[in-house]
Formats: sequence, C-alpha cells, structure tokens
Amino acid sequence: MSESSRSGLSRADQLRQKRQQSSQQRSTTVRQQAVRSTAVGHAPATAVRRTSPYAVPTTSSVRSTNARKLHYTHSANGVEIRMPALPSVQFNWQTASLFIAFTLLIVVILMATMNTFQVATVKLEGAQRVTAADVTPVVMASAKSIFTLDRSAAIAAITTAFPEFSSVRLSISFPNGVALAVKERQPILAWAANGTTQWIASDGVVMPARGDAGSLLTIQSAVAAPAAPAESTAAAADTSTDSSADTTAAAVATGPSYIDPQILSAAIAMSAQLPSGASLVYDPVSGMGWQDPAGYSVFFGLDLSNIALKQAEYQAIIQRLQAQGITPTLISVANVDSPFYRTE
Repeated sequence: MSESSRSGLSRADQLRQKRQQSSQQRSTTVRQQAVRSTAVGHAPATAVRRTSPYAVPTTSSVRSTNARKLHYTHSANGVEIRMPALPSVQFNWQTASLFIAFTLLIVVILMATMNTFQVATVKLEGAQRVTAADVTPVVMASAKSIFTLDRSAAIAAITTAFPEFSSVRLSISFPNGVALAVKERQPILAWAANGTTQWIASDGVVMPARGDAGSLLTIQSAVAAPAAPAESTAAAADTSTDSSADTTAAAVATGPSYIDPQILSAAIAMSAQLPSGASLVYDPVSGMGWQDPAGYSVFFGLDLSNIALKQAEYQAIIQRLQAQGITPTLISVANVDSPFYRTE
C-alpha cells in the first residue's frame, strides 16, 4: 500500500489493516508448521486455547495416532488417490514373550498328542522267562506318549505285574520307543496248592510260574503260601529292590508279596532231611514235613532248631509202629513232648 493511500486512511483503519495482516501471517505460519509436522510423522500437534478475549493463550499437545498415510498416483492422468491410513504396529518385549509362550504351548500340545510320539515299541533286556510282548501292555497302560510317560508310575506297575523283576531301569528312545533293563529273580522252590503253582525266590518273593525254571523242589499244600508279616515285607523290600532313583516308595508299597520267612527257612532246612522219593508238604497246623513213599505224612513243625531230636523221635515211632504192624496215615513230632500219630 502506498504512502498516499495510507495517509488517506484514518488511524483506526490503519490499525485494523495491521491486525488483519498479523492474523494472516499467524495463520500462514500455523499451516506451514502443520505441514512440516505431518511430513516428519512424529511431532505432536498443538492446540491453542484462549479462555477469554484478553487472557494469555495456552497451548497443549494433542497426541495423534501413529498411522501411515498412503498416496497412490495414477500415472496416466496425474490423479492422486489417498488410501485409508494403516496403523503402525510396534512390537515390544511383552508382545514377543506372549507370542513365544503361545507358540511353545502349541508345540507341547502337538508333541503330546501326535501319533509320531505315541509309544509303539518296548525293548526288554536282561529277562529270560518274560518277553517284551508280556511287558508292552503294562507300559502302554501307564502312558500313551513318551512325553507324558511317568517313569516312577510305570516302574511301579511293572514290578507289581512282574514280581520276578528284582530291578527295573526305564529309558526313552526317540521318537516312540521305551527300553527296559531288568534283573530277574531265580526261583528255588515251587508251591503247589489247589491246582495253582507259584515260585518262590531266595529272598522270599512269591511269583507266578512263568516260563521254564527247570526242576524245582515242590511243596504240596492245601493252602497258598502264607504271606510274611508287614514288617518283614518292608525289610525284605529294602534289601531286594534296586536303589536307583527310578525305584520309588510307590513301587515298594505295591510291589511283590513275600512268603513267611520262618516257613521258607523251614522248607530249606527240611529239604536237606528229605528221604529219597519223598516230597515236601505243609500244613497250617502241623507245619512243615514230607509225604513218605509209604503213603503217610510226617510233620516236624516250623521250629527246626532241634531237628536232630525230632528225627530220632520220628524214627523211634515208625519202628515201633512197623513192629506192631500198624500203618499210620500221619505222624507229628512238631511238639517233642507230645508226639502223636493217626491211622485214619
């Protein structure tokens, strides 16, 4: 505006023009700053607030959403199309940890349920009378997958089902195999009662007759092998079971049954006194004895500490009966102070 035109205006008009020019300059400056902030992408926008016409203006930052604006320019006609804004995703350690945990959970579920890792083969080493086919159902009943197999529970189930195993070691072979290394007890006696035969090991463990154990001294009885008292069973389990980490208290609690050690000792001692052609017999009342080839039974009780005296008493009784022509059916010297015999 020229000086002549300014001089023609009043002072009020001149002040009004200056205010308009200042307002236009501020608007232009704000627009330029907004354009620069948009171009940079991270500068926060500011809002100007005036509470009254004469108050000092205050500014506050306005947090804008981080978004990526896409512009597509058509090369043919130069038309520019602004696409919808895409959110800017930022990863942090919490998000990464959640993703890793979720991925691991999926992997664990797949490994526990996939057929590839289901127990399919059982390898048995150290057994002579038991086969892998006998043990496989017991192992598979404990767990389906090698990753969910409880070793302690599996060993307890195996020692319960197969009391002839004195120790069991279990290992996993990837991807679906189980290997068992066992030690078998060797039977020294056979107990026949009511058509059922059981074997007895040297440590007193009673086990089913399984496989071929050769020729064994057999005890004939009307009752099954008497079980040992609880305290004797616990003591025998402590000395006969494997002491490795895989053998647990659960395996001992559900493990094999034991014969009464007094009866086992009497049977071993009586086998040394057994006449040729005779067989061992046991009676719950009369104790241990033998079935003589002549057809009668002789019982010596369970206390064989004085077996020599009982043998002498028995010989005296049988000689006297033979001299009188009496054929007994039973002779008992279990009590040396009151021996007796029966003829029917």
